[in-house]
Amino acid sequence: MKSIRESLADDLVIGDGGYLIELERRGYVDSGSGREQVGTGRGSGQFTPEVAIEHPDALRELHREFLNAGSHVLQALTFFGTREKLGRAGYGAQTEEINFAAVKLAKEVAGESALVAGSVSRTQLVEREGMGSLTTARDHIAEQIRLLKAAGVDFLILETFFHLAEMKVALEAAAESGLPAVATMSFRPLVTQCSDGHTLAQCAQAMADLGAIAVGANCEQDPARMLPLLREMRDATHVAIAAQPAAFRTTDECHSFTRLPAFPDDLETIQISRGEFMEFGRVARNEGIRYVGGCCGCNAAYIRSLAYGVAANA
Repeated sequence: MKSIRESLADDLVIGDGGYLIELERRGYVDSGSGREQVGTGRGSGQFTPEVAIEHPDALRELHREFLNAGSHVLQALTFFGTREKLGRAGYGAQTEEINFAAVKLAKEVAGESALVAGSVSRTQLVEREGMGSLTTARDHIAEQIRLLKAAGVDFLILETFFHLAEMKVALEAAAESGLPAVATMSFRPLVTQCSDGHTLAQCAQAMADLGAIAVGANCEQDPARMLPLLREMRDATHVAIAAQPAAFRTTDECHSFTRLPAFPDDLETIQISRGEFMEFGRVARNEGIRYVGGCCGCNAAYIRSLAYGVAANA
């Protein structure tokens, strides 16, 4: 099977969709909306990936659905899988078990048909404690990357980072591991800059300079709202552009669905059509975007539509 570097060089790569919100809809993940205080015990964390050990069949089936829909890459469900985040949900002692189980499930379904990526997200430490927590955040991210490498992922997807400073330490940890890394930032409440004040072009340049093999954006915005920021990032760097938009509509006043009143329990009211993902696939092919998938709200039907759009202009 081709490596992720070879795949990006040869053709457009189709990723998979969003796991945690889809599994929450199916009854296997806690949205966290009913909790009054983070860290009050088992299950109190928001959208943590313990489903990998508690309901492996549910996760295995979702991987199968994405593969059947046309995904070239399956992401191990290791988003929010650092020891600190899992610890706040009552699962810190199972950090190794959860990460290894998630990778094993993805590899089992992927076989020789797809690559397996380890998903590494922001820690939330910077959001809660400020920039003084960067060293601690780096330690947690580096630990998780070591676990993912030991479990056998083909590459990393560093995703949903709000602060460029935290993305930088994640890319440094990825470089130390020797694993290729796709790096995507998330922008909120508006798409004009990241949370620590850097422009889209500055984010793209910094991620590329730190060794990311593809850079771009994921989550928060629907495809139509994400496209202009992808173009700005594309014009600022020489590496491949990656995009994993959400399947939720935002507003002109707030460009991030997680800041809208519908999050997390009324998301059906802002769901976009799968046809918008088909159109995104067509445009992505025309505009030279090299990695396309989906994020929150994007199930297998959206990936199938995305693949149709990509194929229409092949």
